[in-house]
Amino acid sequence: MGRPSTLSGAAVTCVALLLASSFGGAMAGDGARRDGANNSFRASLISECVPVRDPARTPALAFDAARLPFELATGQEPGTRPRCRRDELRLLRLQSLSVGGERTYVRRGGCALPCVERQATVHVPASALTRPVRLLSASARNGNGAPVADCRRTVRNAPQHVGAHLRRMFYKTPGELRRRRNAGRSGGDGARWSNYGDPGATYASGGRPATHYNYLLWNLPRARRGLLPGGGIVEAILPAGTPLALCAGRRLTLAAFDRGGARNGHVDFGYAKVRATTAAGGSYAIYGWVLLGYRYIHERYTATTTAAPPPG
Repeated sequence: MGRPSTLSGAAVTCVALLLASSFGGAMAGDGARRDGANNSFRASLISECVPVRDPARTPALAFDAARLPFELATGQEPGTRPRCRRDELRLLRLQSLSVGGERTYVRRGGCALPCVERQATVHVPASALTRPVRLLSASARNGNGAPVADCRRTVRNAPQHVGAHLRRMFYKTPGELRRRRNAGRSGGDGARWSNYGDPGATYASGGRPATHYNYLLWNLPRARRGLLPGGGIVEAILPAGTPLALCAGRRLTLAAFDRGGARNGHVDFGYAKVRATTAAGGSYAIYGWVLLGYRYIHERYTATTTAAPPPG
């Protein structure tokens, strides 16, 4: 994933230079016949701490280059791995993207223990950093995000449809939490499927309006056979209404559990292509997993994507 599609004119050179290190130097068209993957990474340190120019105020962007209604402040990430200093943000090393014509990286959010304040996962512009992120080679992704053929069913991202039930649906059982170092102390709050539903609503405090967005994911926190170590890593932040091209035959229905470990529903993820435009007027595509919907016990199924509006 993260390989740009075929571009035209001067945009080819511009985007190729910008993204070459991120994509391992290999270009692949949208029709590349490779399977989408849901694997652990081949590297453990997929993020690093990078100093920012203004520790009190760093812009937070979405994939469409829109500025989100909050800014990032450093110094509130104790317990992160690696542990960041007070003037640094923790950024993913898996790729860079062109967002609004500028190179960006994904800030890896969450709430590592001991939790002080839940951190947003967002795109951060390279201009806000004192140096570039040291990207990993494409092999570290272990096939996650690979481009696939037959991605033609167009829908739109609709995280605003998520209801309260999704917060009661966990992707880790109590036994799985106990087996993972440090995870059980949080009571499992970080293992809710709602973290992949409408995470933008979490950052509406302080008089700020909620911005509904969801994630495109490199991989999922579960496979059909159980918990996936190192899963659930974010590739891009997709605002509500973002067009998605779903890839045929690539869908995962995964279990959900209550706090006691009993099954209480399921979630559906699809593998999708998402397209972005460049400042030069070209475009490129990235691929990954997106939440399609969920069912809580016997409640009505909740879809978190909608059919695209008719042309014109």
